[in-house]
Amino acid sequence: MKLYLQWIKTLLHKPNKYIALRRYSIFKELSSFELYLLNNFMHHRSFKSGELLFDKGYPLEVIYFIEKGEIEVHRNVHSQSSMKLGKNQFIGLIDMFYESTRNSQAVAQTDVVAVAISCSDFMHLLKSNPRMGTKVLTGVCKSFSSTIFHLSNPIEERDEAK
Repeated sequence: MKLYLQWIKTLLHKPNKYIALRRYSIFKELSSFELYLLNNFMHHRSFKSGELLFDKGYPLEVIYFIEKGEIEVHRNVHSQSSMKLGKNQFIGLIDMFYESTRNSQAVAQTDVVAVAISCSDFMHLLKSNPRMGTKVLTGVCKSFSSTIFHLSNPIEERDEAK
């Protein structure tokens, strides 16, 4: 009950404060109250251009949601192939569902501003709010399936499908 009263108070003073979290695809279906609960666990982080966010083998501690900037992710540190992530994207979910250590290296390519949530807080929040957990996990499944589709289909095939 106390959380509901605090949430209503924030709606009166800052009605759109938590709505910005909906820009991340996995949070699109969350209610205002669920966004409020989630936001209570989020922490702001910033990284300078060239700064290492994490390295392969690091313990998995947080999931990052990028607000500004660009991150380059290398699956194999010695490989030339990489993936760039930017505004409204996130990093860490695949690791969270795969194993307890990072399976890639992430380096800020520009100055980066992100919000982060610890994996343990995130799982606790989802387990203690099953309806919210279902919405987020559905969003995660949609995100993963979209990524798999785009990675498995050459650009020409995707253009033909439109």
